Amino acid sequence: MATTKWLLASDVHFPRQDDRMVKVFLDVVKAWKPDAIDLVGDIDDADGTSRWSDGSVDEVHHNVAVDTKLVNEFLGDLRERGPKSDIHFHDGNHGWTRHNEYIRTKAKALDGLITPDTLYDLKDHGVAWHSYQEPPVKRFGDVYVHHGVAISKNAGESVRKDMEDWDVSLIRGHSHRLASFAKTGLVRDLRGWEIGHMCDVGQMTYTNVHNWQAGFAYAYVDGTDVHVRLAEFKNYTVFIDGKKFAG
Repeated sequence: MATTKWLLASDVHFPRQDDRMVKVFLDVVKAWKPDAIDLVGDIDDADGTSRWSDGSVDEVHHNVAVDTKLVNEFLGDLRERGPKSDIHFHDGNHGWTRHNEYIRTKAKALDGLITPDTLYDLKDHGVAWHSYQEPPVKRFGDVYVHHGVAISKNAGESVRKDMEDWDVSLIRGHSHRLASFAKTGLVRDLRGWEIGHMCDVGQMTYTNVHNWQAGFAYAYVDGTDVHVRLAEFKNYTVFIDGKKFAG
């Protein structure tokens, strides 16, 4: 059975993305040629429809059409560099989750008119969609994917909580941290990973404490065995299989 190459990224937060990190990630897609790509939530920051922006200038300043155009362009770039990749888009607590709540509470007349596909052109890009409200999605072997719910101040604790609550091995985002957690059991083992972020920390002004790590994840799937590795950015440089990618 052929080995499957799997690439995952989370928390880009367009339009608060770090362009240099995004470029490096796209270079990895082109060179590494992943068979599967999972976007693990909060790709779209959706600040304009956030409840925190309600009645403030941000509700006007962050235009949904402008911001989601950046997400569309990113999906197009992924598809161009990975024409055969199986791409999955897992929504996060930002993104469509915010847009949908805004429509439900403040613009009910638009309900059904605006959808994830109309915002992100999912069909045109050949991208599978997963709602944040869904349980984790089984992807390869024993490994599931979800943006994540739990948040802890310590790296690894967030994914530990989620994987124990859902009782699955899990790859997730949400914490903006790079970490792994393993739990060996009598019947089976559970493993979990938090896969960092690719946003511009300087623009994430809702907190002054950024205990975050920039990066993404990649994996080899050998039959039912999934071998996950974290790729950490250091000075806009990552190494994948010994090859240097720098931005």
